Amino acid sequence: MKTQLLKPILLAAAIFALAGCTSFESKWAAAVRLPSLASDPQGAWIGSWQNTNNSHGGALRAILEPRSATRYVATFHATWGDQSGSFTTQLKGTRAGNTLTFEGRKRLLGFLIRNAGQVSPTNFASTYESRFDTGTFTLRRPE
Repeated sequence: MKTQLLKPILLAAAIFALAGCTSFESKWAAAVRLPSLASDPQGAWIGSWQNTNNSHGGALRAILEPRSATRYVATFHATWGDQSGSFTTQLKGTRAGNTLTFEGRKRLLGFLIRNAGQVSPTNFASTYESRFDTGTFTLRRPE
């Protein structure tokens, strides 16, 4: 009986995971085609994430969508080992010229993740921390 219940749950989880990945990939393809603006960090970013409290890290892509001059929605897609996943968070901050100094918070899988950093039209650097991990995101524009 338990096996019969487990199969539909695993199938639903797999479909949900694939749908999230497909959604990110279609948004990514559109974001890469956008021209990079000299005054705005919106669009596609590529780089890596690295924990500072252990050796975990991996590839990272991000899409920034403006909501106002000081608020963006960031969708991140990270890999770790042979796994990957996406999450979306709001980045809010203050502007000095073309640079946004931001903070964000996201509850993910029951854990609060806080991040802070700076993004300009050419560089995107952030730190993050949660209950178990601390680390950095380092991104640049894709070529």
